Amino acid sequence: MSYIVIGNSAAGLFAVEEIRKHDTQSEIIVLTAENEPSYSRCLTTYFLAGDMPASRLYLREEGFAERLNLNVVYGVEVNRIDPKRQLVQSTNGREWDYSKLLLAMGASANKLTIPGGNLPEVFTLRTMQDALAINAVLEQGAQKGVVIGGGLVSLKSAYALRKRGLEVTVLISSGQVLSQMLDKRAGDLIQGRLSAHGVKFLLQTEALAITGEEHVQGVLIAPNTELEANFVIVGKGVHPNIGNLRDIGLNIGRGVQVDSSLATNLPNIYAAGDIAETWDLVRQKFAVNATWPNATTQGRIAGANMCGGHEAYPGSLGLNSVDFFGLSAMSAGITKLPENKGLGNWYQEESQKMAGDMPIYRSLIWQGDLLKGFVLVGDTSQCGVLTALIKAGRPLTQAQKNLTKGKMGTLVVGMMT
Repeated sequence: MSYIVIGNSAAGLFAVEEIRKHDTQSEIIVLTAENEPSYSRCLTTYFLAGDMPASRLYLREEGFAERLNLNVVYGVEVNRIDPKRQLVQSTNGREWDYSKLLLAMGASANKLTIPGGNLPEVFTLRTMQDALAINAVLEQGAQKGVVIGGGLVSLKSAYALRKRGLEVTVLISSGQVLSQMLDKRAGDLIQGRLSAHGVKFLLQTEALAITGEEHVQGVLIAPNTELEANFVIVGKGVHPNIGNLRDIGLNIGRGVQVDSSLATNLPNIYAAGDIAETWDLVRQKFAVNATWPNATTQGRIAGANMCGGHEAYPGSLGLNSVDFFGLSAMSAGITKLPENKGLGNWYQEESQKMAGDMPIYRSLIWQGDLLKGFVLVGDTSQCGVLTALIKAGRPLTQAQKNLTKGKMGTLVVGMMT
């Protein structure tokens, strides 16, 4: 038996650990495009903020691969998979045979396609290499940065740069920060917290070009308006690393579709993590819910099933959390009322108050007696209870509904029928 895992981030790491629990003898080959042992992508902004050294980003101790008897091959770009011959090939012509294969290649950051987008001081933040390159620019004395995008990576990057003492301007094409994670009220609270600590925001503003001949000098946002900048961080989302997998017969939507065992439609090939399209518990359709907890759970279950297990993955859930200068926020499931009234019986419960100078906000999204999602800002202590109620997928009794109210009570501010 020979197991091949392509990718060594969350899904790949938890998969090989699970495989080795069930099979102590067979060969496990890990192929990764990176040149680093497994590390936490979630912590790269903490490194940039100066909150931790790069060494603390690594997830396992030195000698981990040797202890598990893993053959880890770094710097490998896989460009071909032959499901009939059960063979994986790299761009330099190396080949590996597999009995079971896990696709855990994750996702890559979307690039800018505007003039100047290829200048050396224009970065995305996805990998350890990205973080080290940005840190090198900071250590050279950069003072002004522009962050393009209003999502999670963008705001965490802006937070990190501000903690390092830089002037930071965030450009957001929409009218709200964290629009995929929070509703408008919650987004405004987060923006206010960051603004109070010196982060500047320009909403409904597009970057037209990055200026400079050989190095970044600024960002053009209107024909006659240029923002001075030493470097730019782009946070415009990610895309699953599908590559040429579409050519081998896999069922692919936005990601590689898998069943409840994390198996693809092709024999002996599994997928997990940010590349996998799994069943969304709340939305009741296939979706890519690219979060660290989803990836680790999927990797572990895929690893068990690759060894002959019969574990069922219950489905994924969109779940995110952040903390900016002491103000925390968390959301799960559906965070805004759907626009389609035909779906029926949707309503939102909101409550907001101040605890000293700290805003406390909660929004619950219901479809009848089913809790479909929540947003919490300032007090996230109920996140575990609320997440469990969402995952249960059952109508709530009045007693269970009372559990969702906590100390704040609820105020119904919007209803759709």
